[in-house]
Amino acid sequence: MTQLQDRNVFGAFALMISDDVIRASSSRAPEAGPTASALALLAHKPGLSVGMLAAGVGLSHAGTVRLVDRLVTEGLIERREHPTDGRTRALYLTGAGKAVSDDVLNSRDQVIAEGLAALTHEEMKILGQLSARVLRARLESLEHSYRICRLCCHEGCTDCPIDAELRDRGIAAGREV
Repeated sequence: MTQLQDRNVFGAFALMISDDVIRASSSRAPEAGPTASALALLAHKPGLSVGMLAAGVGLSHAGTVRLVDRLVTEGLIERREHPTDGRTRALYLTGAGKAVSDDVLNSRDQVIAEGLAALTHEEMKILGQLSARVLRARLESLEHSYRICRLCCHEGCTDCPIDAELRDRGIAAGREV
């Protein structure tokens, strides 16, 4: 294959997996759109502000406020006092929100596992190493890390390449800027 064909094949592969992940995770959320990502991101990073959640799910601040209002009404998330900023509210999953988030992440994992089932264990290790290298090289900022990891299962990524890159750059992964 030529380099252009390699990129084209990879692009088609990435798009196929992405479409399948979005479809599967959204089917487990109470509404279409960024709800699945919001719930999964709050499971990964509890206590985010609306502003940081907006950066992670790709909505405007106003759109994220409306999403949060709906999720609070549905009993899936709650607003609490922010530990460092009295003007801001911190967002946390409720028990029901955690259950929905778990369903979202399990459906995501199942789709990825099915999509990569054709690979051997050794090929999966190589793909994981290459993916980690690309993720680290392409990371732009803390806000970008929330966007990248918006549908990640935190428990499944104990040696996260994004967190490692943030640490190497001197950016506190848990801190909001």
